[in-house]
Amino acid sequence: MVTNRTMDRNISRRERKKQETRQRLMEAALRLFREHGYNAATVEKIAEAADVAKSTFFNYFETKEAILPVLAEWRLQQLEEALLPEQGAPVSPVARIKLALCLVAKDPLSDPVLTRCLFAATMHHPGVHPVHTLTNLLAEQVRQAQAAGEVRADLDPIYLGSVIRALFFQQVMTWHHGSRPAPLQEVLDATVDLLLDGIAGPRWRQSS
Repeated sequence: MVTNRTMDRNISRRERKKQETRQRLMEAALRLFREHGYNAATVEKIAEAADVAKSTFFNYFETKEAILPVLAEWRLQQLEEALLPEQGAPVSPVARIKLALCLVAKDPLSDPVLTRCLFAATMHHPGVHPVHTLTNLLAEQVRQAQAAGEVRADLDPIYLGSVIRALFFQQVMTWHHGSRPAPLQEVLDATVDLLLDGIAGPRWRQSS
């Protein structure tokens, strides 16, 4: 006789296997994108690297493009954990913002080709919003910086998070396309410092 408990255990086992397969596909895709580039990493190669049939890939993702937003969300979840002080992140929230930008810049998904593909994929698959997730992650660090007195408390954290995100992507794209005045991490750190310090001179402050 099959009891409800047995059925629940079987369902749980099946669900766990599905999650493991999905995870293997994501890890294989990210590795192949990093090593060979987006175009060369075909669905066949991703499935082979994950040790599943090509048809299995399509049980989880409609297209190769569809895996990109999911990969980005997964990497942002890992980033959120990396920003916890108990995981070794800096105590200063502003320092954590700089760390977040540095880690995102080092991620394979920040490659310019992959970034363009990712933005295109989010247009076709609106159910996943990694850009919004990054904004919210940065906004949370801004809130903590406001509580610590490192950022003005009268500014909207979501607005500041979106400004930091926009500056980040602009600097990464510029850096990758040849304007490299310094290592990327230094450029990003300087961008955050400039945003915090402002660019107004004494005459502007007097006139305002």
